[in-house]
Amino acid sequence: MSDDIVTRLRNWAPCWALHDQISIDLNQGADEIERLRAERDEARREVCNLRPSVCLGAQTAVEFANHRGWDCFKERDDARP
Repeated sequence: MSDDIVTRLRNWAPCWALHDQISIDLNQGADEIERLRAERDEARREVCNLRPSVCLGAQTAVEFANHRGWDCFKERDDARP
């Protein structure tokens, strides 16, 4: 089983097909988590891009994110050809 809550919610949704509202709630919960993660990652990218600009000798935005343990640039890197 996946460690990711969104994947687990989406995997459970079809099991509850006879209970339409539960299936809808599971999918809506997964959608909300994905939306919130996207907002969080955008906010993290903003912090990472601002941080080097205010600190002399600071790391790049990606280096700062990596130092904090954030993978907020991963999605953008994966989308690049």
